[in-house]
Amino acid sequence: MKKHLFATASVALFALSALAAAPASAITLEGALTQGGTVVTDFSGTRLVSFDIDFANLAPAVLEFRVDAGDMGAPIALDAMLRNFTGAGFSGFNFTLDRGSFASVGSVTPQFGGIASITASGGTATIRLSALEFLDVEIGDALGTTAGATDWTLAGLAAGDRFTLTVTAVPEPGTTAMLLAGLAVLGFMASRRRG
Repeated sequence: MKKHLFATASVALFALSALAAAPASAITLEGALTQGGTVVTDFSGTRLVSFDIDFANLAPAVLEFRVDAGDMGAPIALDAMLRNFTGAGFSGFNFTLDRGSFASVGSVTPQFGGIASITASGGTATIRLSALEFLDVEIGDALGTTAGATDWTLAGLAAGDRFTLTVTAVPEPGTTAMLLAGLAVLGFMASRRRG
């Protein structure tokens, strides 16, 4: 009886250790660097980079991912929900990969207006909206319910690679002008204090 229990326990321990040693099969978000109240929620899985970003300010969101062994053999899909909680309109988004490239550009579905342009070259993609966006923009088929939505795809990544995806919301042109004017006034005030 003791030998049977020992054998059963040994088999269970072996199965658990083999399971732990098996290669993972999902894209893994290892970290997100944001500022202020911006929040990133990860939904990535096997051969899928998927996330939501709730922008609370105009600072870029930097997401660090790892490609596991099970993610090879098919294109890596990309989809995201980009939400605007800044109170200002967004005129577009910039995406930058530090490794790999955008293999195909899928759909972009804003809540307001349409798409002025989408360009992708290597590790850089740019979306320009035809109207200011104050709510959500769906990249690819993030919700799984948008008719005709198609995921973007990434290429040039291998098992074990770590890559960074930086997402930057582009503010409405008036916001940029006000920010630059405000910085100029602060610089002028600082120079008057010194002088």
